[in-house]
Amino acid sequence: ISYYSIPSKFNSKEIIATTFNSILEKIGLNTQESNVISTLSIDVVLDSVSIVDTITSFLLKAGIIFIPFFDGINYFPYLIFSYVGTIVSIEDNFFATLNSIIFSGGSFCYIAKNIKCNINLSTYFRTQSEDFAQFERTLLIVNNFASVVYTEGCSAPIFLESQLHVALVEILVKNKGTLNYSTVQNWYRGDQSGEGGLYNFTTKRGWCLKNAFLNWVQIEMGSAITWKYPSTYLIGKYSSSDFFSLSLVSDMQIADTGNKMLHI
Repeated sequence: ISYYSIPSKFNSKEIIATTFNSILEKIGLNTQESNVISTLSIDVVLDSVSIVDTITSFLLKAGIIFIPFFDGINYFPYLIFSYVGTIVSIEDNFFATLNSIIFSGGSFCYIAKNIKCNINLSTYFRTQSEDFAQFERTLLIVNNFASVVYTEGCSAPIFLESQLHVALVEILVKNKGTLNYSTVQNWYRGDQSGEGGLYNFTTKRGWCLKNAFLNWVQIEMGSAITWKYPSTYLIGKYSSSDFFSLSLVSDMQIADTGNKMLHI
């Protein structure tokens, strides 16, 4: 199994643009409509790399950082290393350790103080290669009095051999900040016996400081095996969190999922 993959056919801007438009159309977005582009910023991650991210420079001028994770390390190392590994430690669980060692790709989002982001920030993850494991990492920081909506989508084509997906998401919502986090995962579930389905082992955790609010919405429609418990640590006084989840399974699918909330 490969732990790092760059899709070989995405070697020109024309191919990337065509693929990007095709992906958006498949999920119901028409890139020709100006209102779509003006209200959406999307980072498309195929296998281990981001092939495109939109309106980054515009967001930066507005106090919003939303870029591929490794670009974040290059341009904002102080921010990245101030927060990464603080919400979910490398020793937290087996899959968190595995991701921390060999992670590749993902998104970094930082909302400055007092910024109300009216643009939907989205990341689309897709495994494009056979015999491949995806280990993306996402870091979301919402500062004091800031707010943002973040949407994550995941899918995979049909392969005969099973694939592996081990993701890690760290979220920090500071004083009186608000984050609405939604995810729709539609990995390949395998045939009726479960053969060929993707194995999805994901760790997601958010910390809420004083008066902060974190809203989780998740829809699970695929993968042969799913192990995922998004959790909220209510650290500050008067912090709160909601969680809404829908899991659809059939045949030999296994879904070990739910939510955890802790008052600290």
